[in-house]
Amino acid sequence: MNDAHAIALRRPARRLLRGSMLVLCAGLLLVLTGFAILALDVGRIFIVRNELQNAADSAALAGANCLTRASDPASSSNCLPTLPGSLNWTRAAARAAAQLASNSADNLALSATDAGHTIEVGYWNLLTKAPSGGSFNINYSPIGTYDKPAVRVSVTKDTGVNNGPIAMLTQLMYSGGGTGVPMAAQAVAVISSPSMVFPDSVIPQAINKCMYDQFWNASTGQPVIYTGNPPDPYGISVVGQPWEVRIGSAYHYGSCSSGQWTSFNQDVNSQSAISSLISNGNPITLNIGDPTWIEPGTKTASYNDLEAKYPTPPGANVTVVVVDSTDLSTKGTAPITAFAGFHISDIQGGSGKYIQGHFIPSTVTPGSGIGPFYGSYTPPRLAY
Repeated sequence: MNDAHAIALRRPARRLLRGSMLVLCAGLLLVLTGFAILALDVGRIFIVRNELQNAADSAALAGANCLTRASDPASSSNCLPTLPGSLNWTRAAARAAAQLASNSADNLALSATDAGHTIEVGYWNLLTKAPSGGSFNINYSPIGTYDKPAVRVSVTKDTGVNNGPIAMLTQLMYSGGGTGVPMAAQAVAVISSPSMVFPDSVIPQAINKCMYDQFWNASTGQPVIYTGNPPDPYGISVVGQPWEVRIGSAYHYGSCSSGQWTSFNQDVNSQSAISSLISNGNPITLNIGDPTWIEPGTKTASYNDLEAKYPTPPGANVTVVVVDSTDLSTKGTAPITAFAGFHISDIQGGSGKYIQGHFIPSTVTPGSGIGPFYGSYTPPRLAY
């Protein structure tokens, strides 16, 4: 066999080899393309999932923020910095819906009107991580330490809601379409009663717990409403409204219906020290269980200083410490049991020497932790 004949025999083999390599390369290219598309799909799933979760989180937090704020009369969903008379459940739900509709997922706006979302308001138990009593209820009772006002937002991308499920490139390539990947997210935001408050959060006034128990309904988390029976000894309460009380020295108002100046962690029984605390609030972080100094006294200047900071009218919403003590007429320390919300409506430094007002269920106090609910809340936080 000559060389020419050998070369002629090898040519078909080479063509066959080249053809096999082309088929192999095409197959590998197809496989690699599939992996690349799969990677894109997986990445897209994570992105859209995060977008849905962020939308649910922001909507729940925005709604919870309105629980302790009055409704803006110029808007159907906004709330004002001022406090409402009670927890603003209706506006909280409206604010959550509006916030949800301002978000998008998969480059498409989310809907707050179709069946792809639910917004619920009521009490959430921080221990069981479930609605208090099994379902959301704004009238849940009795309210325990771990039952907190909450807004829950659920959002879904699926057939017929929120622009449908996520269409996958792999489905389009290999199965001619498909139904896509459904996705859902849920968030719960709560406002919690604090077990710790930050500096400059509390006025230097300690209220006896036995007084608070008379005018606060712990099972409903609301102030006791005045009915006219028994009659108000001061004639200042209005039927159908929270009891108006006068907080003053035990010398004048008795041991169980009294409040007293407190200097917190400092034993400084002087008018100038109390004046500084009125201006600046508590100088350190306060925790439930911490001792606070009781400074008996009825100096007119202290009441005048408080009036200068919170002129009446209109008065102001403040936070006070609640202590469990049988007698606030004696200098010493008493343990802090809670932080309470109080609306000041009048201050007298003359012969009466009292702070007048009523307990309120929606004071926002910078702090953290979980304490008994006495009308003071920390800012909203995610609980689920």
